[in-house]
Amino acid sequence: MKMNIKKISKDAVTPKFAHSTDSGFDLFTSEELTLEANQKGVAKTGIIFEIPNGWGMQIKNKSGITLKGVPTTSGVNADITVYEGTIDMDYRGELMIMLKNEENHQITIPKHTKLAQGVLRKVYHCEFNEVLEVSETERGQGGFGSTGNKL
Repeated sequence: MKMNIKKISKDAVTPKFAHSTDSGFDLFTSEELTLEANQKGVAKTGIIFEIPNGWGMQIKNKSGITLKGVPTTSGVNADITVYEGTIDMDYRGELMIMLKNEENHQITIPKHTKLAQGVLRKVYHCEFNEVLEVSETERGQGGFGSTGNKL
């Protein structure tokens, strides 16, 4: 599959699959971003995606940043949360990455930081049929740890 992208910033980085077996492609910041302590914000990628018809894109965190923190201009990694997002096939605006500074101090994330990853997903639609009852199952309403946490 081929996907068209349009760079709207001279500092945008073309997304890349780091390995041929990766399910997600790396997304990079196109400009430096400063966030105050515990502040939410968006990091610009400088790219507009033309997602193929029948597909969507999920924005996901990178495990290395989740575990080790994001590099900052001060040279110390900082704890951030990268929020997941869904990009619909007909969206033609700049892709931006939602995040939060989890530190108790200001941080600055450098331009060209590999901040998140995009994962393509096939889009399926269904019709919703309103009923008075749904079928019974063995699990029933059990959720949120109802199966326990031991082998």
